[in-house]
Amino acid sequence: MLDQLTQESRDWVDAGLILAAFWIPAILLRMLWGNILSPWIKRSNNPDLVLLLRPLRFLVIWTLLLSGLNYGFQSLNFAEMHPSWGEWTGKGLSIAWVLLAMMVTNRFTVGWFKYQARKSASSEEDVRDRVQTPQKLTTAGVLVVGSLFILRLAGIDISPLLAGGAVGGIIIGLALQDSLSNVFAGLFLNMDRPFRVGELLRLDQDREGFVEEVGWRYTKVRLWNDSLLVIPNKKFGESSFVNYNRPVAQLSVSLDCSVAYDSDLEKVERVAIAAAREAQDSLADEPIDFEPYVRWRAFGEYAVQFRVFLRCDHPTKQYRAVSTCLMIIHRRFKEEGIEIPVPELRSRPAKPA
Repeated sequence: MLDQLTQESRDWVDAGLILAAFWIPAILLRMLWGNILSPWIKRSNNPDLVLLLRPLRFLVIWTLLLSGLNYGFQSLNFAEMHPSWGEWTGKGLSIAWVLLAMMVTNRFTVGWFKYQARKSASSEEDVRDRVQTPQKLTTAGVLVVGSLFILRLAGIDISPLLAGGAVGGIIIGLALQDSLSNVFAGLFLNMDRPFRVGELLRLDQDREGFVEEVGWRYTKVRLWNDSLLVIPNKKFGESSFVNYNRPVAQLSVSLDCSVAYDSDLEKVERVAIAAAREAQDSLADEPIDFEPYVRWRAFGEYAVQFRVFLRCDHPTKQYRAVSTCLMIIHRRFKEEGIEIPVPELRSRPAKPA
């Protein structure tokens, strides 16, 4: 009896030593992270390191903890003496490994999404907006796959679930084909982020508007007349558009003009550039480092045609810039005696009664 107690005590001592051999490094690594690595990462001001090292730290620490429990339990004769307890303990450890794999996979995947989003995002809030939808889909996918593994480890037959899920998935996929296409298109729009909320876009049919919301199925654009245009994400992803806010907020605009054939073109050019500069400076909140210019285009039927180029400091001012430039050019041409020709109206014969 005494020998048996001594053997059991040795087993528990050996298990404790094995547990300590794994748990002590885990504790030291946790202390190293809190006292040295974490302050160093903050000083380095490199958020990409956090995306990599935090999931890696989580993986290493919990791998050591679970490995200590696993090898410590295997060293005991307790499992052989109590088969039912040993079986349930083994299943519990296996489920714990699956849970660890689920959490690490989710963290690394979300970290990769954040790393990709930071390449083109302008702020941390923009990063969170981009990652929100992929994170939800990733978490849902990991939960579904991980739950199936856990049910299988628990001894539950998942064949009916897989078969029913496959058939149901085909039926649902066919029924919701368009909706799913819009959802995945919205996912890619949130990942790539070719535009952000509030930016001005030019769409097909010469429609323009401001992005109000990028949802799971639809993107909402507020047009200039304050009506709301709702576009399915699939159609949005397949069409081309112009983002006036990228790559910079400043935008070049142009105005078509014409003068009489007997005009002094050099004088016309000087007056037009001065007018465009006045319009450009009057609308800008801050001085714009851009010199307006004129490009002569063609000899028209009644006039020499040219185009004036100037710049505004924000896309929303482009039409005001053109309007202001037109009024100033019209005033200055009058002051300088520059003629803007008007086609002669030809009289038409009267229709017979």
